[in-house]
Amino acid sequence: MKHWIGRRVVVQRRDGAKIAVEGILKIWDNVHERIVIVPGDVVVPFHAITKIERADRSPSLNSIGYRINHSIQFDNAVYFRSNVMIWKGDSLVTPQAILVAHDMETVTLSSGQRLRKNEYSFVVRSLRGKV
Repeated sequence: MKHWIGRRVVVQRRDGAKIAVEGILKIWDNVHERIVIVPGDVVVPFHAITKIERADRSPSLNSIGYRINHSIQFDNAVYFRSNVMIWKGDSLVTPQAILVAHDMETVTLSSGQRLRKNEYSFVVRSLRGKV
């Protein structure tokens, strides 16, 4: 199991503590018969482990997005660094852009380009899967 060090795992427990722990396997300690999961340096003794599974499910973008219309939606797209598709009419300008700022009339992309909100449509797609 030492080959899983550094990988994302889900540890099923049977000792009455939190039933499942998910994180990155930091330490496999045969001497003290325990593992350590991060974040939080959660120590799980070998005797409390029912099962360990890999949790390397890469997140992917949902195929359905929503058009950003309101200021709070632009704020959230900037804050969460969401992938945003940019359309001009029926033409796709860019399939994935990151918004870094916006004001009442414009949006600034991570590339430094500024676009007018009334000339373009911005569509955000959320991530699905475990992050």
